[in-house]
Amino acid sequence: MTMDPMLAKHLTYAFGHIFANCTIYMAVIAVYEVLSEYTRRPWKSNKVFLIAWNCSTLFTLMIYTHHLLMDFAVPKWMLIIGQVFSYANGLPVMVVTAYGALMIVYRSRMKWDFASSLFFLSMFGWVAGAIPAIIDATIVVNHVMHNTKWVPGHFHTYMGMGLIAMIIGFMYYFNKTEGNQKHTSIDTFSIALYFSFFTGLVGSFLYAGGIGAPRRWAEHLPQWVLSDQVGAVSGIFIVLAAIIFTARFFAGLRSVSSKVPYNKNSAAS
Repeated sequence: MTMDPMLAKHLTYAFGHIFANCTIYMAVIAVYEVLSEYTRRPWKSNKVFLIAWNCSTLFTLMIYTHHLLMDFAVPKWMLIIGQVFSYANGLPVMVVTAYGALMIVYRSRMKWDFASSLFFLSMFGWVAGAIPAIIDATIVVNHVMHNTKWVPGHFHTYMGMGLIAMIIGFMYYFNKTEGNQKHTSIDTFSIALYFSFFTGLVGSFLYAGGIGAPRRWAEHLPQWVLSDQVGAVSGIFIVLAAIIFTARFFAGLRSVSSKVPYNKNSAAS
């Protein structure tokens, strides 16, 4: 069997781009459900909401071609689709989900704890990551920026400050509802640590892309090194915050297991 190289390349990028988007689209379900519980307000699924998400689902299948804008062999009409629908795909995220989160929280007098804080901040990470992605999807910009660190900058923003924040927030929510884990000052500190230095990390990536630092290079020119160092230091503190998250989560699991009723018959069997 022989495989057309262009087809293989398109299938690879289509899989990778769709898979990455599906992870965050599934994780945001927790935000819809849990923020409504905190604010005691329903997140209503009106026609605008449903139309926007259906459009986003369709566009996600098409816009992987914005990763191929530098490829001269790709048909021009596909590149135009990649740019136009990349713009359109960002609107449901920014207009429907982010605006909806702001409105559901506004004047709700909700109680802020670890889970609710991460869910709300994850909306910022998602939107902030989508903006440089849309910029990069512009053909004339893409020809200059796509092979620079601008791309990992936008990707790490909406995955690290968006998707991961949603997942960790739900983990803590599980411990809170199934156990009796309480929000403490160490949780507040770890959230501030994580988001502050993740902003430093992605900022170093985006700045490096702005000055033309390429991605995937083993060695960098002297003018690129400072941004590398900022990113490295930020990464150390992100790991520290992640360790605190993990330790607190596993500590909270003890309270979950203590609430599980003991069944003598099932234990004997």
